[in-house]
Amino acid sequence: MGGNLDVKNKSWDAVIVGTGFGGSMVALRLAAAGMSVLMLERGRKIDRDDSAWDVRQILVDSKYQSRSPYYFNGKRRRSPFFPNEAIGGNSPFYGGVSFRLRVEDFKKKSLYGSQDGAKSPYVDWPIKYEDLKSYYDEAEELLGVAGVEGADLFEPPRDNGYTQSPPPFGFTANMVSDAAKSIGLRPFPIPLAINFRASADREKCVLCNTCDLFPCKISAKNDLSVTVLPEAVRSGAVIKQEVIAKRLIKSAGRIKRVECLDLKTGETFDVSCGLCVVCGGAIESPKLLIASGLDNIKPNGLLIGRFLMRHVVGIVIGLFPFKTNPENIFNKQVAINDFYFGHPESRMPNGPWGVIQSLQVPPPEYIARYGRFPVGSIGARTTEYHVYLLCIAEDVPNPNNRVKLNHVKRDIFGLPTAHITHSYCKRDFTVRRALYREAAKILHKAGALIRLRKPVNTISHACGTCRFGEDPETSVLDPMCNFHGIPNLFVVDSSFMPTSSGVNPSLTIAANGLRVGKYIAGNWEQILK
Repeated sequence: MGGNLDVKNKSWDAVIVGTGFGGSMVALRLAAAGMSVLMLERGRKIDRDDSAWDVRQILVDSKYQSRSPYYFNGKRRRSPFFPNEAIGGNSPFYGGVSFRLRVEDFKKKSLYGSQDGAKSPYVDWPIKYEDLKSYYDEAEELLGVAGVEGADLFEPPRDNGYTQSPPPFGFTANMVSDAAKSIGLRPFPIPLAINFRASADREKCVLCNTCDLFPCKISAKNDLSVTVLPEAVRSGAVIKQEVIAKRLIKSAGRIKRVECLDLKTGETFDVSCGLCVVCGGAIESPKLLIASGLDNIKPNGLLIGRFLMRHVVGIVIGLFPFKTNPENIFNKQVAINDFYFGHPESRMPNGPWGVIQSLQVPPPEYIARYGRFPVGSIGARTTEYHVYLLCIAEDVPNPNNRVKLNHVKRDIFGLPTAHITHSYCKRDFTVRRALYREAAKILHKAGALIRLRKPVNTISHACGTCRFGEDPETSVLDPMCNFHGIPNLFVVDSSFMPTSSGVNPSLTIAANGLRVGKYIAGNWEQILK
């Protein structure tokens, strides 16, 4: 994919920074349109060998860990934090969950206004669900999402069904599903980007219990390095791995070059571009834009890095008097969306809540290392008797939650690191507690003797730091994710989202990448004027 390719002595139609859900989909569109496309990726290709399912190498020794840490304020998260890096962004390590946003997610301000205890009101998106619907269809097909049409209580309108069906529930999933049904809820299979079908050119998922957090040894997880990126490369896109985009170089109101650092050789070099598409994610993208001096552009530059959202997440752990996964298989299968828009009986808090879904119990080595008392010390010895329910609550946008450059704590390359300032508001915690209560009821009904609550201070769903909108006074990007005031700069990743919704944002990032990619390919000459 271009690991040793000399990319310097060429002017590229498009340089795309990042190979995650946004960058991959844009690259697919632009390469298919005949444009010369260079993708810059600071990670490397995943090794599809025994190490992919090795708990120590992946979760303890962190084989794909970045050498550029993030630093956090406050006491609720360990600092520094080292994210994973790979071709395909975070997709090789995610659990494949592929939800669409609901119709109402695009108009939160109109529906809910400001929430009690929130530091900032909701905003409406500058586009509607209908503007993304066909792209959701396409993204689900490209990613091979398995699901059951109509099973989701609040499923938004769709033109096409899922491309494949999920496997039957295992013992754990049936236990959670039956308990939820018995108290009047409507559980359903989580839509998953995993290959459950046997074919001549793809191995079928073997339902192992090393899926979430792990890359897939047999490439049965439909991550971007398996699905979308190979097609983009076949259409002519070039991927240069182990390269950091240090700075965008602007001249005469346009991005002309990208200054890069080759992590293998230590060489600094520039690549020329007709347009630049930044797709590094909600932390790396604002970091790059600020390092490039674009935060000095008024008025929208002042908003770069602000309104960071990352969901407010927690796990309810049920301890049972029997082994909960006797088959020892993948069991991240059940979702419960009954509380997505709040309690059906109008119990507090008002407004949207989020989702409850089953979660694979992590290996004991991981729990022992990262779990705090009593989960770490006791939990690692009792994992065979656990069931995890993940609660994902929507957090409210706050301009004081932001990403800045840390010039004091630099990485091993001498570059400024990301400094993340973030705190949840009162409502965020209230909503998570509400989901905790409902998840605990399900586990109690299923037979759990003990139910523990564990907050999760993750950044895996980070979004919102370059929000899009009509007005440059209140947004960094326009509705097509074009940076206000720089016609050949686009930002296409989770940072474009002005609200977080209550589900994993991956499918929405992918759908938006297809939408923006189509726009760029169809308006290429006009963009370059």
